[in-house]
Amino acid sequence: MLANQKQQVAEQKKRFTLPGLRWWMFSFFILVMIINYIDRSSLSVAMPLISKELHIDSVTIGLILSSFSWTYVLMQIPGGWLVDKLKPRKVVTTSLVGWGIAEALTGFATGVASLIGMRMLLGVFEGPVQNGANTSLIRWLRKSEISRGSTLVDGGGPLGTAFGGLFVTALIVWLGSWRLAFGVVGAITVLIGVIAWLFMRDNPSDHPLITEEEKNYLAKIEEDDEDESDLSTGSAIKYFKHSSPWMLLLAFLGYDIVLFGLLTWAPTYISQAQHVSFGMTGIWTFVIFGAGFLGEVFAGQLADRLIRKGKSVNAVLRTMLGFAGVGVAGAIMMVSHVSTASAAILLITLANFFLRWGGLYWSVPARLAAKKHVGQLTGAMNFSGNIGGLIIPILIGYIVQTTNSYAGVFAIFAFSGLLMAVGSIAINYSGKIRV
Repeated sequence: MLANQKQQVAEQKKRFTLPGLRWWMFSFFILVMIINYIDRSSLSVAMPLISKELHIDSVTIGLILSSFSWTYVLMQIPGGWLVDKLKPRKVVTTSLVGWGIAEALTGFATGVASLIGMRMLLGVFEGPVQNGANTSLIRWLRKSEISRGSTLVDGGGPLGTAFGGLFVTALIVWLGSWRLAFGVVGAITVLIGVIAWLFMRDNPSDHPLITEEEKNYLAKIEEDDEDESDLSTGSAIKYFKHSSPWMLLLAFLGYDIVLFGLLTWAPTYISQAQHVSFGMTGIWTFVIFGAGFLGEVFAGQLADRLIRKGKSVNAVLRTMLGFAGVGVAGAIMMVSHVSTASAAILLITLANFFLRWGGLYWSVPARLAAKKHVGQLTGAMNFSGNIGGLIIPILIGYIVQTTNSYAGVFAIFAFSGLLMAVGSIAINYSGKIRV
């Protein structure tokens, strides 16, 4: 008996573990989202050069920038189903490898048709990844940590766009070619996909690097959850007999209109409307989206802190998301009334700071739905938002070309901020819906 115990102790010492594995997992998810948005925004960063080389007008630019969303939006609901059925590890790995290849192939584009084709392929593979990351994330979190964790991971989006602006600009300048830059970014993405397969596990307790202490900590997540046996007897579609999921879709639509508008057109606006050099465009892009990352992290920390102090979930999320929507609308409305480039860009930066409080939306499906339906409700939310993401780049291109002004664009952004506020205030965040 004593010999067996000594042997077990010796084997345990030999086993390599990684203390704080959940935070390493968080860091990896943030990295995935950073790569996601670097790849997604790379064409926007390079577009001032690409449009000159290929002689592309504003309307066609809008069409090209929108084409990513054509397939991305179509992948949201099936992507949610795939995540629920195949589990996050397979979906995230396949997505990363697939979109890395699509990103690299973009460097071979010779015209509008091939650019659109590669962007559509990128949208197919990127479609399920945030759903997969979000669904995996909740398995590493307690209820009191959901807001903070969701915004930390989603914060990889603005962080990726911020650093992507600098990184892609630097790559283009260093390599002397936007085409080679796309190849490098694509190869990095494929490598991250390989790492995803090696590092991710669908159940935290199955991870070979997890410690016994962390296993015990994560096992208590189930104790935080109410018994779901009587919450999930129906299909996910039955959630939409209630108003809160519809209001979530409405709020996320307003959020994504501004998000995709800035993501696709901010570099072109800075370069063409404000007459900023290509190098400085990368720096200003970093400032705008870096502020978005700070806003997202701030919102997640504040929300969880207030909830832990006993404030109701409804009061916290309604107030914060409602205020964020109004903040977006107010900052954007002022852009057309300032006379300098720096003032206009700083107001857009402020708007993006408030906008990215909307990272809290990624915690809402887990608050409303049973675990087995979280992926599908997340997919429906992202589908709604990306309808706006599909339309807004084309609409911006049309407005700019016909009016030679961004005033109409900023009016749409302001209205979308108010839509975000109204939808957010109407959601009941306090408990899971029975279906």
